[in-house]
Amino acid sequence: MRSIFAGGFSLVTVILVSLVGNAGLASDVSELAGLVPKDAVIALVVREPGKLVEEWEKSPIRQSLRANPAFQQALKNPGMQQAETLIGLIELQTKSNRYDLLKKMTAGGIVLAVLPKNKVILVIEAEDGEVLRQVHEFILGLAKLDAANKNHPDRVRSADYRGVTGWTFGGDEFHAIIGNRLILSNKAEVIKDVVDLALDQPPETLKSNPRFMAAMQVVKQRNVSLFLDLDVLRQLPELKSGLAQSKEPIPVLLLGGAVAALEKAPWMALGIDIEQNRLSGTLRLGEISEWPSALSFAVAPPDDGILPPLEVPNLLASMSWYRNLRDFYAQKNELFPERTSGLIFFENMMGIFFTGRNFTEEVLAELEPHIRLVVAAQQFAPEVGTPTVQLPAVALVFRMKNPEKFAPVVEEGFQKALGLINFVRGQDAKPGLILDRPEYHGVKYTLAYFSAANEPDRSRLDIRFNFSPVLACRGRDLILASAEPLAKDILDALAKEEGATAVKTVTGQIRVLGDQIARLLQLNLEALVTQNMAEKGHGRQEAQAEITQLIQILQMFNRLDIKESLTGGQSQIDIGLEWTSPGQ
Repeated sequence: MRSIFAGGFSLVTVILVSLVGNAGLASDVSELAGLVPKDAVIALVVREPGKLVEEWEKSPIRQSLRANPAFQQALKNPGMQQAETLIGLIELQTKSNRYDLLKKMTAGGIVLAVLPKNKVILVIEAEDGEVLRQVHEFILGLAKLDAANKNHPDRVRSADYRGVTGWTFGGDEFHAIIGNRLILSNKAEVIKDVVDLALDQPPETLKSNPRFMAAMQVVKQRNVSLFLDLDVLRQLPELKSGLAQSKEPIPVLLLGGAVAALEKAPWMALGIDIEQNRLSGTLRLGEISEWPSALSFAVAPPDDGILPPLEVPNLLASMSWYRNLRDFYAQKNELFPERTSGLIFFENMMGIFFTGRNFTEEVLAELEPHIRLVVAAQQFAPEVGTPTVQLPAVALVFRMKNPEKFAPVVEEGFQKALGLINFVRGQDAKPGLILDRPEYHGVKYTLAYFSAANEPDRSRLDIRFNFSPVLACRGRDLILASAEPLAKDILDALAKEEGATAVKTVTGQIRVLGDQIARLLQLNLEALVTQNMAEKGHGRQEAQAEITQLIQILQMFNRLDIKESLTGGQSQIDIGLEWTSPGQ
């Protein structure tokens, strides 16, 4: 008991915030937001915390986490043991289990806000003030006893301000109870500010902040909401640096809309619901008055959007984007000027592969702005054998504007690239790729593969046997795949979706199947354990436990969907995540 309150506010945070960490705000946000100063730059709002507490109580993630060896080890930390002891004592004192008590203490909702000058405020509204006072009196008694035992009786102290008693248990922790609301902060003056707001009810508070209210309006149906004032946060050196680092070709191509919105939008809002082993969320950014012209390549016109993501056997991830590659590359000097010199080598290589054609106007301009990416686990043919390390196959699917004209151009470039690969491998005395022109369901395609004729053990082939590159053209669709089986599966998928139309206004969609990724990692367990031992210096048992833990986590998260929309100067990202217990 002597060291229970050794951490001052840190332990109060563990009890009153870590418990609340998975809870949430009353149906009307404005009342609690009226207790927060208007200049808050970040605000986390949680509605109906009881629902989240119930979801967490029965969640398979919580059950799996408690059974996890690493989590069990973390519970042995002295701070965690002290917190667990204190929670147990509170349960005995209040004759309630922690979940029922938490529901009562947060029944009206929660607002956590970050203010300028490193000020933080947490407002929790209880079912009634009695439950707050009962818990507070019990913790106060323990805090005084602990301070006296350590000869610091003045560490626990109080002061009255306008009829409200404020307390501190030491350190950067200050709190007060106003009616049925608990107010916590790291600054004493913030508690005074909240008392003034509660008593005076001035017109200017967070609830009168137009950016906050606009953000809350777009996510008002969500149980958990997050508001960020981007105009203020963009002044932080860390965010400035992060946005600058995002100016790389691939991030700009894939995330151009989101990056632009983060650079220009006045605010960002994130809303999340968790129910029945599913998380659904929406991320919205405030409207941009003038969209950057250089990023128009990522904005679909009203009557266009992405093609549906492709579904194939053994799917790990499927992605689809609306991206005008011609416009993207034409704006390269404006998008990433510091990379212009580095692109000279790339353009020279493209000039070789495409026989001197202008890469922007005669190559990329021949592609429609519909790009799909497929990642799938491989099924290896018995007559070939199985590599020791099994890598997933990857394929890109483009749509051509003029297939009769452009398909032969791509075919020539593909064969030149294969020739260059064989030339380099030949210089290193490594086996080269054999070219073939097989046919599948009426589609003739170019295949390159490694011969396994002289391999002594077909069950433990070299890693190169994961690759059998394919170029296939089916109508307007152009397929570039790292392995022949995936190319065939995509040809089947394209035949099934004949005549598929674009999903309007959607500019990006990603689907990831965590349980399928876990299955692939399980197949490569021995190789992953060996790599872990070499890179981290772990013993076999420790390395296997770490990889097994990762696999178990992925087994729970069986599907993640992310959808991006850029319309009317606004960026919106919708998120869906489903999970189950391992073994279900």
